[in-house]
Amino acid sequence: MKFIFYLSILAGTSFFAHSSVQKEDHAPYLVYLKSHFNPCVGVLIKTQWVLAPAHCYLPNLKVMLGNFKSRVRDGTEQTISPVQIIRYWNYSHSSPQDDLMLIKLAKPAAFNHKVQPLPIATSNVRPGTVCLLSGLDWSQQNSGRHPDLRQNLEAPVMSDKECQKTEQGKSHRNSLCVKFVKVFSRIFGEVAVATVICKNKLQGIEVGHFMGGDVGIYTNVYKYVSWIEKNTKDK
Repeated sequence: MKFIFYLSILAGTSFFAHSSVQKEDHAPYLVYLKSHFNPCVGVLIKTQWVLAPAHCYLPNLKVMLGNFKSRVRDGTEQTISPVQIIRYWNYSHSSPQDDLMLIKLAKPAAFNHKVQPLPIATSNVRPGTVCLLSGLDWSQQNSGRHPDLRQNLEAPVMSDKECQKTEQGKSHRNSLCVKFVKVFSRIFGEVAVATVICKNKLQGIEVGHFMGGDVGIYTNVYKYVSWIEKNTKDK
């Protein structure tokens, strides 16, 4: 399935569309979690660790890094199996709370211009801050089921008070809400805006089934720093 996104950003208008020329945006920290089910996106946070939504714990999972285009190879491609998956202890399929998991790779990722780790935010972000939404899309030439194109767009962060007033945000604690200035007019896919990057640090990861309309709900990852560090420290 291909997703077309229209989004008015601040004073101007920005959109993802399958035009004749598609530019891949710079997002070397994104990894694709490939399985036989719905596509998911994670973030490389250390040489051998990926942070991802817990609802992306899927059978036959493979972690893909670097170039995602199957028809064009550039030497950056890496596919690594997970050797350990740690879901946040309080995660439940029936609740959107604590939708995080850590994936340990079978071997360290080889860094290059398309594979780089992203540091995690250690504090909250101020409301109104314009952050980068980073995810994956389908290129015009791609008729398959797996995305192959990194895409970024900008959107402002909402205050906690505003977030809790929304239909999506009121039932999710530890949340980060992002305001899409204009409602998406086509099919909306969570894989396309899977992460929130503020001041060059990972601030949010999408919450399963809580995307859509004019508000995006993300897990505010700074509140989980101690859990992440405890489980990923060198032993």
